[in-house]
Amino acid sequence: MAASTRFVTVLIPLPLTYNPDARGRRRPIETRKFDQTMREIAEHFGGGVLWRFPNDPPNGFWWNKGHLSRDILAAIEVDIADTAEARTWIESFARTVLLQRFRQDAIYLKFVGPIETIVVTAQKTDDD
Repeated sequence: MAASTRFVTVLIPLPLTYNPDARGRRRPIETRKFDQTMREIAEHFGGGVLWRFPNDPPNGFWWNKGHLSRDILAAIEVDIADTAEARTWIESFARTVLLQRFRQDAIYLKFVGPIETIVVTAQKTDDD
């Protein structure tokens, strides 16, 4: 990451279950879909984090067609360059991939920043 590049963090909450079927049942979203999503984001931006909360997962609430909807969530966090190209890619990815993959009516992208990043690496010495 170049020191002169400004970054923003993108937070993407994703449901752990599909929307309810005609009988009101929710099926779990397959783990491979989260893994595939993270692989694609990491390939494009160089990394990212998938947050899963096994003991106390966050709940998302929103109004949908006149009633309160609720999801149990995972979240993706990725730092991207604060450029029009990077924002366009992640928005397009949400529109063309995530909506269908997770069978959602909407995908929420939250841009936080600009942020300062520091990458700490191991220093090699003559003794190594």
